[in-house]
Amino acid sequence: MLHRFIFSALTVLLCTGSLPATAAFPEKAIQIIVGFAPGDAIDGTARVIAEQLEKDLSVPVVVVNIAGGGGAKGAAAAAKKPADGYTLLMGSTGALTARPQISNSGYTTDDFVALAQLTEVPIGLAVSKDSSYQSLAELVDAAKTGTVKYSTPAPGSTQHINMAAFAAANDMNLIHIGGKGGKGAVTKALSGEVDFVFVGASNYTALAKSGDLKVLAVAAPERVAYLPDAPTFQEQGYDLTAAVWFGLLARQGTADDVLLILREAIDKVATMEQTEALYRKFNFNAAYLNAADFQQRIDANVAHHADVLKAIGLIK
Repeated sequence: MLHRFIFSALTVLLCTGSLPATAAFPEKAIQIIVGFAPGDAIDGTARVIAEQLEKDLSVPVVVVNIAGGGGAKGAAAAAKKPADGYTLLMGSTGALTARPQISNSGYTTDDFVALAQLTEVPIGLAVSKDSSYQSLAELVDAAKTGTVKYSTPAPGSTQHINMAAFAAANDMNLIHIGGKGGKGAVTKALSGEVDFVFVGASNYTALAKSGDLKVLAVAAPERVAYLPDAPTFQEQGYDLTAAVWFGLLARQGTADDVLLILREAIDKVATMEQTEALYRKFNFNAAYLNAADFQQRIDANVAHHADVLKAIGLIK
């Protein structure tokens, strides 16, 4: 008799929807881990979306910066968190799809599941105002006959991989120095430690305007509005287009109903005009992709980076 009573009670609860479920999510603060220091484009993307998600989900959404290893330290930290939806990762191209293939970084791409891609930024090549290189052609020619140093956010970053492939295609002799983030890479160019820097073009806006940096090329299909005087690689006869993307991910194993709530909220706020206006303010290109399309892009990048990393000798 008791067994029948319990069964009947459970049936009522299920039918009325009163059984406790993860659909109550979220009930506390959500954190977004960023694997780079404050001030980079990935950090700006995270802070814009966090502000909008906080309004929509009615809980605090906090950005936590865990810099190191070209984004690897933050991704490794996120991979160790419970798969409950309360810790998200702001993923970037290199850290998520290339870095785990180069070394044991404490996580794999498969430790995460896509929520949505948010922004992307074309990569640009810049030199200091005191540089002897006044054009991309001059720099390429110099690297064919001598050795040229350059900096990107980190070894294995999208910027590093694309420049290494570009160098191989153009018989250039380059020495790579990681910058511990985009700002650090720019600083190395400004100080003269390296001959050029290759990071997201949005990092150059103020420095190009002040004249401290000269942008020799942007790896975009056409010139970008915030650097109107900077020619593209293609304009100068070089076949290179490359961008870094940034998007939100959750831990693999997160409950489907929690993923649905997160994806619906992100889909809603990421495509609002006010969100896209904030991205434009910081010179980020709004490049929203839903979870399925973002996951497809991640998988394609993993395969592509494997081929490139083998070709340039970073993996066997």
